[in-house]
Amino acid sequence: MDRYGLFKECFPDVPLCRTAFEELCGGCKVIECDDKGYALVKENELRLLCVSEKYRHCGIGTELLHRAEELIQKGRHTKIYAGGFSSGLFIGVPAESKEEKCIFWEKNGYVKTGSCAEMRRELSDFSADAYDIPVLDGTEFGFCKPCAELNAAVAAVDPDWVQYFKDCEVFCGYFKGEIASFCIIGDDETCLASDGRKTGSVGCVGTVPKFRRKGIGLKMAALAMEELKKRGCGSCFIHYTNVYDWYARLGCRTFLWECFYEKSI
Repeated sequence: MDRYGLFKECFPDVPLCRTAFEELCGGCKVIECDDKGYALVKENELRLLCVSEKYRHCGIGTELLHRAEELIQKGRHTKIYAGGFSSGLFIGVPAESKEEKCIFWEKNGYVKTGSCAEMRRELSDFSADAYDIPVLDGTEFGFCKPCAELNAAVAAVDPDWVQYFKDCEVFCGYFKGEIASFCIIGDDETCLASDGRKTGSVGCVGTVPKFRRKGIGLKMAALAMEELKKRGCGSCFIHYTNVYDWYARLGCRTFLWECFYEKSI
């Protein structure tokens, strides 16, 4: 079975290239149904379920789902996630919109717990100067090493994010020397947006509450994308976001909606 070919048939809008697909599938157990479809499982996460279009509505998806659930149950897990936040593949169920209800999953006992957008920005035509983003006098931008000040700024936005800022490259916006906004940048990612070119990312973007609505965070994100372009990245991946309208102001587009489903077993 050509698993990548079937993946592209099922999800044509996802730009993932074959090499990146195979890397992201690493460590997964495969459940196949002839050449009709397959499922990928890792621990208690159902990371991918693909059924060829010509075999849909024939019970193939349900059969694969039940076989995946049996495999997960054998691992003595108490919950199954459709996707899974540790996954480099889908972290949820691909959907047409964030509001979509996936009847297939719900009729099989899964509960929807949320949704997000996966976005990308082509960088070949990107220029931060093309966006008129006024900021306050005294605002500067630059890289920041891990420190207590950074941790405090991140905690003011989301305490759960602090763990992600220990060993990464952080770009910040400063107002009169104080950290006002921050983001993690990566310049060589293997992710859903990996299309064969070098792919960058901007993630955990936040602005300290007292500095919001002053343009600092948006300007910082634009300059971070400019930096990724300088490093030879062909595109920038924005992962797991619900502020898609905000990123759209910089030309980012949603290429995939994901809905989160889980089931107790």
